[in-house]
Amino acid sequence: MTQRRVVFAAGLGCALLVAACQNDVLNSPRVPAYQGGTMFQRYVAMGNSITAGFQSGGINDSTQRQSYAVLIGGVMGGNRFYYPSLNSFGCPPPFTNIFTGARVGGAGITGTTCLFRSPNIPPYLSNVAVPGAETIDIMNNGPTPGTHSNPLTQLFLGGRTQVQVMMAAQPTFVSAWIGNNDLLGAAQAGDTTLATDTALFRAEYAKMLDSINATGAGAVLIAVGLGHLANNVVLPFFSSGTTWFGAISSGAFAPAPISVAANCAPPRGDTVLVSFAYGFGLVATASGGTPVTLDCTAPPVIEPAETRFFATLQLKYNAIIQGEATARGFAYTDSVNVMMDSLAAALPAGSQFRPFPNVGAACSTFPFGAAFSCDGIHPSTATQQLIARKIVRAINAKYGSAIPNIP
Repeated sequence: MTQRRVVFAAGLGCALLVAACQNDVLNSPRVPAYQGGTMFQRYVAMGNSITAGFQSGGINDSTQRQSYAVLIGGVMGGNRFYYPSLNSFGCPPPFTNIFTGARVGGAGITGTTCLFRSPNIPPYLSNVAVPGAETIDIMNNGPTPGTHSNPLTQLFLGGRTQVQVMMAAQPTFVSAWIGNNDLLGAAQAGDTTLATDTALFRAEYAKMLDSINATGAGAVLIAVGLGHLANNVVLPFFSSGTTWFGAISSGAFAPAPISVAANCAPPRGDTVLVSFAYGFGLVATASGGTPVTLDCTAPPVIEPAETRFFATLQLKYNAIIQGEATARGFAYTDSVNVMMDSLAAALPAGSQFRPFPNVGAACSTFPFGAAFSCDGIHPSTATQQLIARKIVRAINAKYGSAIPNIP
């Protein structure tokens, strides 16, 4: 899940698919029966940034290889799992310190740096996920009204949509995790009007599943996972107004001229959420010498009514996904949100799920807790492994297969 609109300095991608190679690969030896047979001969993953392997505000070959999709593909026992490998530092390179803006590659590397695709073009793509994708982007690449595809779509998929690349790969099994960005972008902006309404979500999601059905593949559908908002479990990217009130009042950012309004104090401060981007954006401004005040009534601070809206919408999205899975005979799992509940329950120790970043900590020391990478949104490598295990269990339970556990 990336921010709703992110501009990357990406160039034109090469053609990604070589149709002549497909039949040769599909005719490879059958998959051992203990791993589920031919159903898992060719696995394709659809989705957004988590599926693509985004971590710490960036993506490169190293983070791509740590995606749950790559891990699942490695234990299914089918054909080789291909992803659109990014050269060297990435596009953009991940943070090494989110507080200073330092990224992999060192001096001169910024959030607009983009090292392009590996010249080794695979015969097809198994991971077709694109960071930033919403449900409408699965079937459409801009400039269709309402789409939010970014240059990474061109870089990863060569101008095709996720559905087109998925179908060209001739999958026997598909995972689909889409919908997080339909909520996340609106939450980051503190604007409920930016969220995808349920009618559009239902229509676009059904179109994607119709395309999967057309291939004859089996599938697992993954619930929208931003934590159980209805249980007040949110990503560590968002902290309560009370937490910010305490940090600023205690001088955590001194000598920067930043103050905090009384409306961030408890009990009201317990009911509002301040994003990392907004709060630390103010800190950066203050560090430059300009006095600022954190006001917990100003957008994009999330008010209680907005939190309830997002929580209800997430439940509606997941009801649609679960209903579609039941109607089409696909597997479904909400285990990612359940996992986040258990991580949050470990507080106040915070070793896994930190409600406020360890200010100034390098990414190597997990400023948002060990469960999250260095942006407070995308899972860490360890959590990608947990996600993969839970998805494998859901597949095995539905299809009676015996895909091995993730090592």
